[in-house]
Amino acid sequence: MKILVGVDGSSNSFATVAFVGRLVAPERDELTLVFATPTMSFDDERLDAAVQERARSALSRAVLDAALDRLPEPWRGRAMQKEVAGSPGPSLVDAAEESGADLIVVGFHGTSSIIQQFMLGSVSRTVVQSAKVPVLVVKGGTDSYEPASAAAPAGQLRVLVAYDPTHAAESMASVLQKFTWPPETEGRVLTVVRPMYLADLPDWVMNHPRDPDVAAMADEWMKEHEQNLSASRDELEQFRKTLPPCFARGEAIVAEGRPAEQIVDTIRELHIDLAVLGSGRGGRFERFLLGTTSEQVLASATCSVLIAR
Repeated sequence: MKILVGVDGSSNSFATVAFVGRLVAPERDELTLVFATPTMSFDDERLDAAVQERARSALSRAVLDAALDRLPEPWRGRAMQKEVAGSPGPSLVDAAEESGADLIVVGFHGTSSIIQQFMLGSVSRTVVQSAKVPVLVVKGGTDSYEPASAAAPAGQLRVLVAYDPTHAAESMASVLQKFTWPPETEGRVLTVVRPMYLADLPDWVMNHPRDPDVAAMADEWMKEHEQNLSASRDELEQFRKTLPPCFARGEAIVAEGRPAEQIVDTIRELHIDLAVLGSGRGGRFERFLLGTTSEQVLASATCSVLIAR
């Protein structure tokens, strides 16, 4: 698998490099660290253009070398480094297309406002919307500048795959098969179905005596709903069989309600480190790339998110 990782010198981008380093193997993958050199303004007009260029190159080398130090030791002599010009988001997407990359990895820079976080042209937003390949958005960066050799050993990796039968399940399974999952990975699968009632009904309504015809109709609805739940669970189990072995453990989850809410709630309850969702528009998860479900999951999830396509 060819992977492009965008770095910018921030602690978040270094955490991104360390995170993806856990999921790939130098003997089977090709990894490139990409830095979009920013425009540098020099007030002194007497400064030679060649000196300015050397300053930009020095900055790029410093950032890329620092990012390289965050990878596991086997990658040090194998990972490649690349400088690009222009806006980081479009430049990273262009570099991925030119190199035939299979995956783009970016960090998530959140601020105090959801609008600022994800809706006004952030790098992660631009890449997710524009890329034709899967995108891994890594969250949870810390202010740690220690190289990988000095960092604490990684713990258990908890992964949640949100399955939607209206999207290409084969594509999602194919993407997951390409990763080198650590032995301690705990994979879970989830699907979300429409609830029997669109809103929670008060107890007095549920316990109110019903006309025999209404009661019979309600019983039929209940039977149909139970059959739908059973069918969804069977379908989820079939999908799980196409995933790597680490996803065979643990109970499959069939949740009822709004997809984004159920996904985010499950992420919090299970302390998930990585959520995997399929891309596409329409279907059970609504318009994924531009719709409310993706906005909520990407902005609200406490973990990293892989958009599989």
